[in-house]
Amino acid sequence: MPKPKYALGIDLGGTKTLAALIDITTGEVIASARKRTRAERGQDFVSQRTIELATAALEAANLPEGTELVAVGIGAAGQIDRKAGVVLDAPNLGIHNMPLGEILGKRFNTPVAVGNDVEVAALGESIYGSGKNYKNFICIFVGTGIGSGIVQNGTMYTGLTGTAGEVGHMVVQMDGRICGCGGRGCLEAYASRTAITKAILAEIHHGRPSVLSKDSLGLLKDGDIVIRSGVLAAAIQQKDELVTEAIIAAAQYLGVALGSILNFYNPEAIILGGGVVEAVDLLYETATHRARTTALSGPARQTPILRAKLGDFSGVVGAACLGAQAAGHTFSTLK
Repeated sequence: MPKPKYALGIDLGGTKTLAALIDITTGEVIASARKRTRAERGQDFVSQRTIELATAALEAANLPEGTELVAVGIGAAGQIDRKAGVVLDAPNLGIHNMPLGEILGKRFNTPVAVGNDVEVAALGESIYGSGKNYKNFICIFVGTGIGSGIVQNGTMYTGLTGTAGEVGHMVVQMDGRICGCGGRGCLEAYASRTAITKAILAEIHHGRPSVLSKDSLGLLKDGDIVIRSGVLAAAIQQKDELVTEAIIAAAQYLGVALGSILNFYNPEAIILGGGVVEAVDLLYETATHRARTTALSGPARQTPILRAKLGDFSGVVGAACLGAQAAGHTFSTLK
């Protein structure tokens, strides 16, 4: 057995922030801490909360005295300057030009790597999850927004401007709904949990009955309401007609986008993750079926569409691995 090596991984999302200490030799989560991100409280609060959770995860691990961190890695939901370690623009976080790499480096005195949240989740799946047997795949996560990471020849592909994989901003409806990015008709405006929430609340406002109650809903930034993935799953189990319709509609849009990806990129696999995919079987099954009826016959028949193996921990495992790579650690993956 290789000697354990530890890195901190942080998943900074629009709804929650999760930090964990990872044994990067095995991908095991040693200890973790999570809280709501509370982006409405501003960048300083978000950075302090990030440090607070990372510290809590490290303390909860109770490592032997003298154990050193290999690195810290963080995945943030937005556009990243990876070289500078700066979150350039993150609409779902209300963050602009935040030097997260510098902030975390000062606190933990160790190498820090900053990446896009779904990019690092894809890295985690590539090394320890559903993507470990594939050289070329796309990982798509459905949560507050929709993002993806592209693994090409065994390594992350980020594109000319570092924004490759922004599948949430593929246009699926010309001149359609306004998206958080400022554009119209983006997939994220139709198939994210935020979009599903808006569709359900609009129907309830107009008198549609639902099992959802005030007790099952939570407040998000700026007083907005969030319907959590587990609540959606429970409503479907109770055969709530409104929630079922909203999930199917979102899944149809997601499936069309997946079919287009199969046609254009022809990856070896597509991996779907995020809270909604993990909790709601109906969304995964409907999207997968629509993808196969949308795509060309070859990829429709042959390309596996898998669920993320690491679940909620894809992001923190991948972030820890990203940090470790920046510190010079190498992983034995399929190349």
